[in-house]
Amino acid sequence: MKKIRKNKGITLIALVITIIVLLILAGVTIATLRGDNGILTKAEEAKLSTELSGYKEALELYKVEKYSENSNFEEETLTAGKVELNYNTKESEETGNIKTVIPDISDEYFEKLEVIKGELLINTQDKNEIRVAQSLGIEVNPYDIRDGVLWSSNGNLVLMDENTGSLTIPDSVTAIGEGAFSNLEGLRTIIIPSTVKRIEQNAFKNNTTLENVIIQEKDGQGVEYIGTSAFEGCRNLQTINLPDTITTIEGVCFRNCRALDNVKLPNSLTILNWQTFNGCTNLKNLELSQNLENLGSQALQNTSLTTLKFPANLNSIDTGAINISTLQEIDTSENNYFEFKNGVLYSKDLKTLVMALSNITNINMENSVETIQGYAFYNCNRLSDINLTENVKNIKLWSFYNSNLKKITVDANNKYLKTDENNNLYNIDGTVLYRLFDTGNVTIKEGVKNIQGGAILDNKTIKSITLPESFVGDTTNTFSIFPSIDYLLLPKNVNTFNKPTYQKVKEIEVSSENPYLQSVNNEYILSKDGTELYWVKTDLVDVNIPENVKTIRPYALMNLKVETITLPKEVTKIQGNVLYGSSVKKLEIQSKISAIGSDAFLDANSLTEIRIHKKNDGTLTGSPWGCVYGDRAIIWDE
Repeated sequence: MKKIRKNKGITLIALVITIIVLLILAGVTIATLRGDNGILTKAEEAKLSTELSGYKEALELYKVEKYSENSNFEEETLTAGKVELNYNTKESEETGNIKTVIPDISDEYFEKLEVIKGELLINTQDKNEIRVAQSLGIEVNPYDIRDGVLWSSNGNLVLMDENTGSLTIPDSVTAIGEGAFSNLEGLRTIIIPSTVKRIEQNAFKNNTTLENVIIQEKDGQGVEYIGTSAFEGCRNLQTINLPDTITTIEGVCFRNCRALDNVKLPNSLTILNWQTFNGCTNLKNLELSQNLENLGSQALQNTSLTTLKFPANLNSIDTGAINISTLQEIDTSENNYFEFKNGVLYSKDLKTLVMALSNITNINMENSVETIQGYAFYNCNRLSDINLTENVKNIKLWSFYNSNLKKITVDANNKYLKTDENNNLYNIDGTVLYRLFDTGNVTIKEGVKNIQGGAILDNKTIKSITLPESFVGDTTNTFSIFPSIDYLLLPKNVNTFNKPTYQKVKEIEVSSENPYLQSVNNEYILSKDGTELYWVKTDLVDVNIPENVKTIRPYALMNLKVETITLPKEVTKIQGNVLYGSSVKKLEIQSKISAIGSDAFLDANSLTEIRIHKKNDGTLTGSPWGCVYGDRAIIWDE
């Protein structure tokens, strides 16, 4: 019995070894047959080579025939596709297509081949076809190019040099479409020819391997326009040249490009839009355009610039444009509109205080100041108290956003502002709250209608907030007013609602007496008639939007943690930035949809699939509506 068991054990081991050997041999055999250099692959390529070379030969014979018919024939004028045939000596009544040039072309290659400027071109993303075509001298086009626009496609990196990660855009392209190269890995260097005039929004957004962008210029021709978020989140982007052909760079274009350290703006640029370089934490050198007139909101915020030299005609600096913690010096010696003195930037007439350097410890405000610009004291963490002089009457958004600020005093002769017994700052009639120093369980005073941005957001001591009946809502702000609290009751007079204002609040209830808004289970905020959706509670595990909703308002679905959302069938309109900052990967849109805002899906970086249950009959236009992944994310499900 022991001998039998021993023999059975040996037999079992032998069987296992035999199976492993057979699997290895099978793998080798499959690789031999189907690998890149396999027998079957080589046979298929040989067959393909014969077929394509036959088509190329037919093209050459056709050109010879045309020469023999008319010596004025110019082969570079020969163009043939699925619909038309054209060349310089063609008679007006003559018709044809690529079958006229290549009579024996198969149905498959009738769809793929075309003649451009007398040369054969194959439209394919198949690697075997590309390899064979290139060996025969046939030009390859794996791109989806329509009317000169390079659209978002999974084939946009097919011709990239895999060793260097370099890709040259074909010179048939006049515009790089929305999201064309966004979120594509492996691309390190992109060469953009002078034929390209526009780089559309999100074109390279979140391309984390991109290091170098070469924008070519020829005879004064080249890129003229770069769209919103075109290079946002390209965290390894080190170099980009911006030729003087560029007249427009839209907002957020280079936000969070953390490897950029040196940029020269084109002299044709007159406006640097909002947040263009915000978050470029390694940007140490920036040469402003000599013709620059406006610096947009937060354009240079969170960079590492230490000095700035203003050009002569720079006349407008928007909220937070140059609030940079590392900034030490502003040269206004050649500028006609601003004056820098004692660590503070003023307008030339000293009526507007634009901003103070972050290292300032005290401020002797000019008595002529009438306006405190937004973000004026942002990052001034060494500044604990501010005295507002007698002429100050206008205070812009986020002026006092500074968690280390302990006290604000108002000159006794000031007729526009006041403080209360707790040092909280209001306008003279008490309807606008500019700064709150109260702590714990806070009750906002009756009479306050609006709360200025930055008034309470950085007050980390607040536990709860009770709003007065007089509060009407957010009419002066866009993003966060309220700090992180568990619950907020909106009183009966609130007549506007913007979700970003309340984004840190976990649960919101609307007073039952409110004639404008309603809350459903404190999870959704709707218009009173239930047709408009304003807010969805951020931490919901399942999002079930009420069925009678017809319009999704801006930011309504922002910051949600769910991966899939299906909109109700009654929804007909989707407005801007509805999924801002959310984790949503898939959005299902039902058949009643008739309008989607052009920026509906901006900043929804996780959104990879938008499935629309409606035939694309042309009535719904504008795709991809700001989606980071471009049109490759849009699925028309009939």
